[in-house]
Amino acid sequence: MLIPGFAWAASHPDAKEAKASGKSAVKPGKKPKKLSRYAAVELFHINTKETLLLRFYDDHGKPIKGWKKRFDKFMRCHQTGTVFKMDMRLAHMLYEVARHYDGHRLEVVSGYRHPKVAKNPKSPHKQGLACDFRVPGVANAALRDYLRKTFDHAGVGYYPNSVFVHLDNRKKGPSAFWIDYAGPGESATYAENPREDLRSGRAERRRADDASGRAEGEDDMAQAGEAAVAPGARSREANSPGKKPVEVKAPLDTFGD
Repeated sequence: MLIPGFAWAASHPDAKEAKASGKSAVKPGKKPKKLSRYAAVELFHINTKETLLLRFYDDHGKPIKGWKKRFDKFMRCHQTGTVFKMDMRLAHMLYEVARHYDGHRLEVVSGYRHPKVAKNPKSPHKQGLACDFRVPGVANAALRDYLRKTFDHAGVGYYPNSVFVHLDNRKKGPSAFWIDYAGPGESATYAENPREDLRSGRAERRRADDASGRAEGEDDMAQAGEAAVAPGARSREANSPGKKPVEVKAPLDTFGD
């Protein structure tokens, strides 16, 4: 279901009733109701202001028709309005993230990007394979670590001085991780050794002083600093069990944000 506005209350009736009565949705001493195996999760697009309640099966496990078409429309290029066939695994990855952070909605900054606005020719956004998003109430650093730990064959981009984390599906290819220190409107500044920057704490020390003052819904192209590929490197790591992650310099990375 794709609706503007107040889908959260619709998908959480207990919370709606509690708000109306001024009472807590869960009584003291009573365990909260376990989330249904097929419960809908809420995605909100900060640029189109649309809400999508995403689920693949109904409460009886019967496949829901039309969810992919609604997902494609929701993830359309918000700058051109172009609808593209999004990757199905990406949808399932986002669903898994939302289920992990139960009670939080996923706020999408950018899904599909039309070639006219995706200036990086190798951007997975152009292929419907990527999403930039955040989870309100969850630090992007924590979200970054969860994505890297949870998904194989995925690209994770961390932007300490911006408002989102990047996730893309690399299908059967090796996983990748990079840090871009650029702020909104700045050329990309990639970490030479992102894993070492995380270990040493350098990734957090390089936050911009005004990082907390950005406007919600600010143009994602400026946030990503996608206009140029600055000197530096991204990393790629093989995420297969038992294998040590391997870093590869940026020129060999087939995907970028």
